[in-house]
Amino acid sequence: MQPSSIKITVAGIQFHLRCLDPSVTSILENPSIRLLLNGLKKESPRGNDKCLPFTLPLVNTIISRLREGCFGPYTDQMLETVILTAFFGFLRGGEISSRTCFFDPNHDLTISDVSINDHHFTLFLKHSKSDRNSEGVVVYISESNTVFCPLSSMLTYLRSRPRAGPQEPLFVTQEGKPMSRAWFASHLRLLCQFCGLPPDRYTAHSLRIGAATTAAASAPVSTLKAMGRWTSTAYERPDVRAIVDAQKAMSSAP
Repeated sequence: MQPSSIKITVAGIQFHLRCLDPSVTSILENPSIRLLLNGLKKESPRGNDKCLPFTLPLVNTIISRLREGCFGPYTDQMLETVILTAFFGFLRGGEISSRTCFFDPNHDLTISDVSINDHHFTLFLKHSKSDRNSEGVVVYISESNTVFCPLSSMLTYLRSRPRAGPQEPLFVTQEGKPMSRAWFASHLRLLCQFCGLPPDRYTAHSLRIGAATTAAASAPVSTLKAMGRWTSTAYERPDVRAIVDAQKAMSSAP
């Protein structure tokens, strides 16, 4: 029996005890019971994570496949930009796509959230899982010295939308709808199939964990945490130079 099942069973016992005597103290708060449950949780074997990382070679493979032609010129270019931006920006699926097809400019990425510089671009995320105060955070994404450059890809994509207003969605489908999580997930699965990869083992989250795996080979822990925004201090004053250098090192990783 898994620890979670044991805890549910104990909670059931607690419920029946409260029915008999509402004043009875919670057995879940008993120090011995809590110690037992924590010990079982630590000793319980972890289940295998089905989600595999998109390593840099795999990212390059799927980008190459898109450049050969998959869904049409516009969609292929947009997906290339989304994938490279998500990978080098350590972005979560919900940060780069809309929750649904109903766009919210106060929550989702807009054209104005992108700022292009000479050797990198930035994204302003209005929301993020670890942004507890909802202050927003700037994500820095560097150019690379390879043909799979996120900056070049973003510039090419933006040129395909010359009439887009500043408050329009950053990523829109060929039909003009905001790119939703479901749309991105379905097209990523198809892309995996085109590349001979098991579509049930790769998700949008695979880009983030793949980026972390790649960066961990050369970046110090402090920079890695800032890149992935895993700590609250990452929102204070990020070392932009360290992040940019680490991203350049990622692009040339074996």
